[in-house]
Amino acid sequence: MNFKVFGKAAKDEVIETLVSGGDIEAVSDKIIEFAELVSVGCEDVLKEYVITRIADEENVLSKVIGSGLEAGESLKKAALSDLEEFIKLLNRLGTYNYIKSQGTDKYFSLYTQSIKAMCAEKDSEKLLELLCRHFRQIGTGIFAKYTAFLQEADGISGIESPDPTTFDTLIGLEHIKEVLIDNTEALMRGERANNVLLFGDRGTGKSSCVKALLNMYCERGLKVIELPKNCIGKIPELFKKLAKMPHKFILYLDDLSFEKHEPEYRSLKVAMDGQLGATPQNVLIYATSNRRHLIKENWKDREGGDVHASDNMQEMLSLSERFGIRLVFSAPNQKEYLDIVAKLLKRKGIKITPQIEQKAIIWQMNYGGRTPRCAAQFVAAYNERN
Repeated sequence: MNFKVFGKAAKDEVIETLVSGGDIEAVSDKIIEFAELVSVGCEDVLKEYVITRIADEENVLSKVIGSGLEAGESLKKAALSDLEEFIKLLNRLGTYNYIKSQGTDKYFSLYTQSIKAMCAEKDSEKLLELLCRHFRQIGTGIFAKYTAFLQEADGISGIESPDPTTFDTLIGLEHIKEVLIDNTEALMRGERANNVLLFGDRGTGKSSCVKALLNMYCERGLKVIELPKNCIGKIPELFKKLAKMPHKFILYLDDLSFEKHEPEYRSLKVAMDGQLGATPQNVLIYATSNRRHLIKENWKDREGGDVHASDNMQEMLSLSERFGIRLVFSAPNQKEYLDIVAKLLKRKGIKITPQIEQKAIIWQMNYGGRTPRCAAQFVAAYNERN
């Protein structure tokens, strides 16, 4: 059987066995493994297996639609022919009776809904419409399944349970929230937007703001990829890969700072504003740091050991200046700290009193100082009966 569009999926061990007329029991171990570890819980696990392979394997249809183009009639006709063959195969095999163990959903909700909708469809033309919509709105592969990712030395892995922080839980950052939302909104609209550096005191909500942006925009196609410092050199490779995708991406560098001798800061400078190739318009870099100037500086750097000391200083400061937006996060004073505590307690139905204020002050003296993080930790630990 010659599959013109979904040939890669047809070469899957299970599908290839079934297409060639092999016994389904010969691959039952692969189907059970899929049901338990991959399935989103469709009633017919065999049909879900086939649909998932078609949707997850990159193919010519997903590439055309993912790049923002409309699939031509000839391509649709070829894809439809393949789908009709798959449906004939499934009809011949019937339902594979297997009920997966109960478990929580680990994939992006829109991905799960899309797979279930395709599994419920029996008409090949309507299935093709759903598949095209899937490629257009959700994409394919790992980037369709998850909203948050971790870039590691050996590749990208999806994060099954992203932090649920929202902007509603972040108090006292109204201006910062407004700037971040406006900039990210421009990214989502496909307009030119700025890379962002969020710097300042620890525990003031820098990382939480990035997590809140993901939860605010994930259903509109925003993805966040966290990069540890040792993976900064992979940014140009990521740019090339992500530019072809229908999603919008934030490359997230947390708690960033460099020693003078570390080469990663030069790699980041070049990636942000030094390559000959254009930076993809669907990717931004958001970095958090406790330091405004990301390269650590000693007094001897200012005292002139270098013949051209001013040039050396400009080199050290130039990285932070490549972020078009730089937002400062400052620790609150005592009144602001207690106001954060009061608002967080109010959400739990507790009214703040002078006694609670005193406990909150003692807490911040013992546990990390006046920060929004410390206030949230106090409220989480507070017991009204104390």
